[in-house]
Amino acid sequence: MCCLSIYKTKDHKVVITHNRDEQKSRQTATNQLIPEIINGRKVWMPKDVQSNGTWIATDGQMAGALLNGFKENHIKKDAYRASRGNIIPSLFQMQSIVKFVSDFDPEGYEPFTLVMFDGDDRLVEYGWDERKIYISDLDSDQPHIYSSSTLYNNEVKTNRAQQFFKWLKNDCSEYDIWHLHAAKGKDHNKFLNVDYNQIIRTVALSQIVLCEDPKFHYQSLLSDCAPQTVLL
Repeated sequence: MCCLSIYKTKDHKVVITHNRDEQKSRQTATNQLIPEIINGRKVWMPKDVQSNGTWIATDGQMAGALLNGFKENHIKKDAYRASRGNIIPSLFQMQSIVKFVSDFDPEGYEPFTLVMFDGDDRLVEYGWDERKIYISDLDSDQPHIYSSSTLYNNEVKTNRAQQFFKWLKNDCSEYDIWHLHAAKGKDHNKFLNVDYNQIIRTVALSQIVLCEDPKFHYQSLLSDCAPQTVLL
């Protein structure tokens, strides 16, 4: 759950694109988007069979995307209260960012960064470092990029951000952003689709496009899976 960008196009589409960097074994059965009914709402997500949760989801209006870790890397404990994959389903269970921020208890979860969009141009970053909750309202008209602190140091984060903003000097569409996330290379500073080591690699690409005709693009990068697009 390791690289995330948010970009609003000139025709006012909110484009949320996510690269999942994970052990290949965690991706094997996560080849398709599936619908889940959560508190009466149809929510689309790729589902992790190990956690029975997800790292990105939307109902066509609200969206949530998760990264492992917060601002700094942390020392992993032997056990946690629950998987971070349960966090986004909890967001949709509560049905609003305001209620989630008010009511969700992250105590016992491994550190994470959750970025939420509410459909009314409110973009919120929710961070947890095992000691404190950090809430930041982000400008949805400005682009943002994150790389997970559990894998990437500050130098890599800075270099990736520079590449991202350089890319955006052109008039980018959702497809241009997808291409940036999908381009594969060996240099973590320049490419978002990478083999981190022999165990962890970019295993899936997800893109939520929120507009008058919202859609969800998804591709598992294992087993030669074809891209999937769901009209929301």
